Amino acid sequence: MADEAVQSHAEISDAASQFLTAQLAIHGERATFELGRLDSRLKLAVCQQLDVKLAQGNRLIGNSSLRVVCNKGAKWSVNLPVAISIQTEYWVSARALPAGQELGPEDIEKRTGDLSQLPPSIVTDYATAIGRTLIGGAPAGAPIRNDQLRAAFTIKANEMVRVVAKGNGFEVVSEGRAMSNAGEGQQVSVKMVSGATVQGTARANSTVDVRY
Repeated sequence: MADEAVQSHAEISDAASQFLTAQLAIHGERATFELGRLDSRLKLAVCQQLDVKLAQGNRLIGNSSLRVVCNKGAKWSVNLPVAISIQTEYWVSARALPAGQELGPEDIEKRTGDLSQLPPSIVTDYATAIGRTLIGGAPAGAPIRNDQLRAAFTIKANEMVRVVAKGNGFEVVSEGRAMSNAGEGQQVSVKMVSGATVQGTARANSTVDVRY
């Protein structure tokens, strides 16, 4: 291609930069990226229309790769490496926490870091952690993950609950003892004062809905 016009590598980088700037705009100044370079020996025919997208299997975070395709004027495609950093606030355990700990404000602390360097499902929203319970223990300073947490129980085993039985044209309210723990919306068995056992849906305020 020595006697032919060749595509400017700078134009390819500019197109990639515009794509990334638009894609990462939602993160504002928290997102930065650094484009890699194409091999200077690579000679490509001049392109009139460049199309940029993520290379298959890549994400807009960490070490990634863009696919730049010429759609007009020539026929070629290249991969362009990119390193993407997204700074985020996340939450860690303020001290060693045991399994079963219901998280309160004193149990977690805020940190800032690169999202690509943090565990998957890291908790970035304070409200999603407070009031939830750790499934397993966490050492001091450990990032809190959403998959470590479950919603607090609204019904606890052996506590007295209000049972609201509803059917076609009737509603009966009575009491019973919960036979297991349950979060809101989960199924729970209740032993009634009469000795019968019913199953219903756990609700807030120690209430169990039973439908007939």
